[in-house]
Amino acid sequence: MTKEEVLNAIRLCAKKLHRSPTLDDLQAAGITRHHVRRNFHSLQLALASAGLLVRGLGFRLPDSTLLLDWAEVARKLRRLPTMPEYQCSGRFRTQVLIHHFESWQQVPEAFARFAHEGKAQDDWQDVLALISADAAAKNESATERSWEVPRRSSVLPGRPVYGRPLRLPEMAHEPTNEAGVVFAFGMMAQRLGFVVHRLQTEFPDCEAMREVARGQWQRVRIEFEFESRNFLLHKHQPEGCDLIVCWVHNWPECPEHLDVIELSRVARQG
Repeated sequence: MTKEEVLNAIRLCAKKLHRSPTLDDLQAAGITRHHVRRNFHSLQLALASAGLLVRGLGFRLPDSTLLLDWAEVARKLRRLPTMPEYQCSGRFRTQVLIHHFESWQQVPEAFARFAHEGKAQDDWQDVLALISADAAAKNESATERSWEVPRRSSVLPGRPVYGRPLRLPEMAHEPTNEAGVVFAFGMMAQRLGFVVHRLQTEFPDCEAMREVARGQWQRVRIEFEFESRNFLLHKHQPEGCDLIVCWVHNWPECPEHLDVIELSRVARQG
């Protein structure tokens, strides 16, 4: 296929789907990965050349786009948004911001750096003031906790061990094993933009649909682990999975194509 034929086929596919097509969508329409890569090197460049919105799984949005949208929500609410609040009012999924900035708690700091580096402090004085006030409140809380009485550190024999208390109505304590991670994910799946289709005992543990942008969903293969590095210890094949859902992310050498959701951070961020 020529470059123009590929572009026309992509536009036709997008018109039928009412969204930007994925590689799997194009494959079903008779446009192979070879056609796309030979003419454009990547799907991202092909979609941009066709005049389509480049957004979804595998496409990295500019940090500035995400930060400005987050700031607009903060300005509207007159406070720093929680994850559920941004999920309702923002253009993007909270997990997209977490993936870009490592955690939800680091988004305000990232925006403050962005505003100062771009010399846009005057345009965002109200949001920067909210960020400063939130940081001051956290520092005060940390100072108060430093005066707490030390707790007993020894473990009493013959009694079960629980995780740290959680402020969640469905789960009183943090999980201490993989089964607890599965339950915690079930509680948070809707908030994170997932709909579970199948759970199984063999690898990978779960098949789900993930909302990668508003109105756009893709199938993902999920493996549950209490610690992300257990994926390596269990000798799983990375190519057989798209996403690790864990309570503790402690595998810095995790393959780049594997997304990781650390539920402990999501739970503490409300």
